[in-house]
Amino acid sequence: MSFLEDRKALTREKRLSALSHFHGTLEGLIDETSGTEIKQRVRTYSQIHVDETIYAFDVLSKIEDAAIIVNGAIGCGNIGLTQIDEAFGWYSTNLVERDTILGGEDKLREAVIRAYEEQHPKAVFIIGTPVVAINNDDVNSIILELEDEIGIPIISIYTDGFKSKTPVTGYDIVTHSLLKYLIDKNPEETEPFINVISFSESIEDIAAIVKSLKALDIKYQVLPRFSSIDEIKAASKAKATVVLNPEEGGYLARELEEVYDVPYIVTEAPVGFRGTKAFLLKLAAYLKVEDKASKYVDEVEAELTRSISKHLLDGKKIFIDASLSRIPAYARLFTNLGGEVVGFGAPFVDLENRNQLSKLRFLSKGITAVIGNGQYFEKANAIAKGEVDIYVSEFQGSSFASDEGATVVSTRNKSIYGFDGVYVLYDSFVKAIRLSGKLQGADKGNYKISWKNKSGNWYVKQEVS
Repeated sequence: MSFLEDRKALTREKRLSALSHFHGTLEGLIDETSGTEIKQRVRTYSQIHVDETIYAFDVLSKIEDAAIIVNGAIGCGNIGLTQIDEAFGWYSTNLVERDTILGGEDKLREAVIRAYEEQHPKAVFIIGTPVVAINNDDVNSIILELEDEIGIPIISIYTDGFKSKTPVTGYDIVTHSLLKYLIDKNPEETEPFINVISFSESIEDIAAIVKSLKALDIKYQVLPRFSSIDEIKAASKAKATVVLNPEEGGYLARELEEVYDVPYIVTEAPVGFRGTKAFLLKLAAYLKVEDKASKYVDEVEAELTRSISKHLLDGKKIFIDASLSRIPAYARLFTNLGGEVVGFGAPFVDLENRNQLSKLRFLSKGITAVIGNGQYFEKANAIAKGEVDIYVSEFQGSSFASDEGATVVSTRNKSIYGFDGVYVLYDSFVKAIRLSGKLQGADKGNYKISWKNKSGNWYVKQEVS
């Protein structure tokens, strides 16, 4: 059954029983998430973390010909300051205390008209914030009024910033709105391209995948990140869909299949040699270009074999902090290079991405597993106990790990997708190993010894129903 009949997307907690509080072992996590419903846990102490509003803003800000309005207080509007591109612009309704009581519809109306007159976009997205979620402004009435006046889609993104502890819910909310209000509902015919779904990947990551698609003469369009409004509308015309990170884009791919009959080719995340190989061969099989793909993969493998030492990480203990869908690929690659994965962290586990845990069974069942959005103090606890040599992270805020004496390898601003990503990761480890000797005797962190001597799950409790 399609979720498009609902006014807005459900949170990951409600839709997929997402768990965002856990600190234990891989074996314990597999056991705890194996039922038809995942039992929830709570943290009695929690550090600051990002929310779904930030995730929604991030992906919408990469759509070429759209305008964004953050409907809320000026503090919420400041999320746009995280953008690297200085030319990027957005609008804030700058709601003040008076507006939260009497309503801010007039400011929203003014912002939409101003955005249209200044940017001439093909669509306007209105991102919700906690203020609007609380004061219940009638955003839909303004949309209906102004769509007739300016003649382009005006789309409400129903984020509120506090109902979900799983920020990837922001991607679901964007997906729901794009499917319901933008994608062509009556495509006349299928066209010879595939949809490549990307929500969090950098332009360099996408370029690495596109390089392989071009080598196989596969026509494609990337969406919603780095796409245009017209490309998003055309998603229902594609011959198939693949997803770069299944836990982020799976919702969009499944709805395209169910509602518009666009086949979803389920693959692994194209990280590491094995992950990229599986991604390309699965796609090639569907498109009937297996021979060409196999030849291409064999050539890449031969070059990698000549260029990479399988003993680079001998004797190194590694902790991986990443999206769960990418952790198995990281772990395989690091193990093949001689490293020992002693723990991992991920933002959440739900009924769909939990299948990634079974792909980690080649690791010790007693390795540390930390599930949580942020929560660096718990990861510091795990790093201290595991005597970690290298901390690999996709996220911001890794300095705590170096304070604990681990060498940090950040993939946040690196292209780690595709075959080229294997070289990037390899070179990153080469540099990290050179640096690691300089960290001997480093300060043992900002967290007290008393905390690091405690059990890591000290603040994680079973939720009482």
